[in-house]
Amino acid sequence: MELSYIHGFKSNKAMDKGSAIHQQMQVAVYKELTVEARTWPDKMYKTAYENILTISTLLDKGIARELKIYGAVNGYLVVGQIDELRMKDGKVIIVENKTTGDRSGRMSPQYTKPHFVQILLYRKLLEELRQRRYTFQNLDASYRLAQSTLSQDFVAGLKSLGIKDELLSLKAIYTKMFDAMSGLPGLSNSLLLHYVNSNTKETVADITVDYDMDTINRDLIYALKYWNGEREARPVPEEEKWKCKACRFFGNECIVWWTG
Repeated sequence: MELSYIHGFKSNKAMDKGSAIHQQMQVAVYKELTVEARTWPDKMYKTAYENILTISTLLDKGIARELKIYGAVNGYLVVGQIDELRMKDGKVIIVENKTTGDRSGRMSPQYTKPHFVQILLYRKLLEELRQRRYTFQNLDASYRLAQSTLSQDFVAGLKSLGIKDELLSLKAIYTKMFDAMSGLPGLSNSLLLHYVNSNTKETVADITVDYDMDTINRDLIYALKYWNGEREARPVPEEEKWKCKACRFFGNECIVWWTG
């Protein structure tokens, strides 16, 4: 991550495959807003609009995909995107869909650990949105949404779709989005990591994760020490150096485990 900040981000083949699969899964549930977003405020509006559509789809069909969430951890703005939400027994289940080249279904703790942290954090953030502990006012303090203006072409496109004038501002659409999030049913403490083979698209493994506040808080404290400047970025431990083969920095900017 730190090397990406220094040298620039670049996706690899595995990431591209994963993104394509996620896009296919999203389109299977609903169609995104078709108006072209030309500016940053336009893109922010589109995110909120599609979030509202996602929540509506979840309540109507019992399943929805791609919900962008916002929150704060010890004063830091955190943004994430939940892959999938399902309704079961009146509760909302958070699902993270992961792609892997493995076909055995034997997922090592070293491989799944980041995914555990991710889904636990999403559960924490979504509950805070549902309980209105994180609101439009909090997000506006970071992004100044109320002061941002949509492009004229984007507004014209929204009007052509029949969107009412009172919703043609970032403040209005995000207020509606936060209202929709607070109206979600209770969240399940049982979370699901769903692994799909990147080539065959077949299910490889389903791992149930129990929501545990102590675990996520411990992991966040460790992670925030980097952002607070209390520790440096660290390479993967030696027993996990197999991960390096998928990293574009391996053998170039990073030579921690380089032997050639």
